[in-house]
Amino acid sequence: MTLPLRNPFPIPTSRAIAALAVAGILIAAAISCIAEDDLTLDQRHRHLSEQLMCPVCDGQTIDQSSAAISEDMKSVIWQQLEEGQSNTQIREYFVKRYGEAVLAAPTSSGVNLTAWVLPAVIAAFGLAAVGTAYLRMRLPRKTSADASELDGPAPATNESPDDELAPYLERVDAELDAATSKSPS
Repeated sequence: MTLPLRNPFPIPTSRAIAALAVAGILIAAAISCIAEDDLTLDQRHRHLSEQLMCPVCDGQTIDQSSAAISEDMKSVIWQQLEEGQSNTQIREYFVKRYGEAVLAAPTSSGVNLTAWVLPAVIAAFGLAAVGTAYLRMRLPRKTSADASELDGPAPATNESPDDELAPYLERVDAELDAATSKSPS
């Protein structure tokens, strides 16, 4: 007696997918709940340095840059952290001084809200398209016999399919006869 082979890579069920989604949301929520007060001054300094762009460097945060202005901005962050300023107050200080372009991530208000919402909307439409395509592939396809049962009897026509093809078939026969008569045998 042989045992049937079991698929070692089964397709996940909808419950498994839902469980993974819930787990991901809970992990993301736990990570985002770290309070500013729980971080050391060094961690806060690094976090702020990663959020502020160097005004004279192309696409570098002050954490990545070694320009003199970046070093000055880092020392200002240290001074303000030691004075007890919050991260929000320090960011606002640099925005007032250099404008919103100093922020590595756009603010989530006004027109900048589009930069935050649009990727989620595109991802949702993409997932919907993939899901729809997946479901369509999983549904059984109609065969011609199934279609004729669903559509009812075929409409009566005066011509059979052979009658419609007759002129074309005659032309093919004529061209074949002409080709064989020209070829040397």
